[in-house]
Amino acid sequence: MHDMNNDGEWDDFELEAIFEKEVDELFEGLGDVDEEEKDEEVSRMREHVIEHIDKDEDGVIQLKEFVDYANSQDFDHEDPWDAAFAAEFSDDDLDFQLDNFEKTLDESEKLDVKAQAEIEKQKRLETIKKYEDESKINMAMLKEHSEKLKEALLNANKAKDLEKAKKLVADSQAGDQGQKATP
Repeated sequence: MHDMNNDGEWDDFELEAIFEKEVDELFEGLGDVDEEEKDEEVSRMREHVIEHIDKDEDGVIQLKEFVDYANSQDFDHEDPWDAAFAAEFSDDDLDFQLDNFEKTLDESEKLDVKAQAEIEKQKRLETIKKYEDESKINMAMLKEHSEKLKEALLNANKAKDLEKAKKLVADSQAGDQGQKATP
């Protein structure tokens, strides 16, 4: 699906194409967004993937490298942002900040904030679910692509063997004709 030139690997351009959609969704609704910032985020994501998946360090991701990584314990099925934000603040810090913030609000504002937080939570859960579903579809497509690639390679090898056999028969026939011509 993402192997745009069908060469069996993802290069820089293909990886960035994958991440552009995610980055667009990440920045969606933030108003005036700097395109350079979005491009930098796409580059960081590409570099992260190359660093973690490209085991032979040739700068591209082959199907085998991706499948091996997806099946490894290093593959994180959790939201990576959870870990990033958990390191910044302890629960006590967050509770303290939330308590202070809530003290400045009247009751209707508190209800509005809670309602908005619930809406945002549902949006995040829907986005996570969507990516999980897409990931399952992508894995199924990768498996199907892998099977088709395997079949194509087997057929190519059979075709090479057939060509060799035809050449041997032709050489043999040419040799037989040469022996008949020289009495």
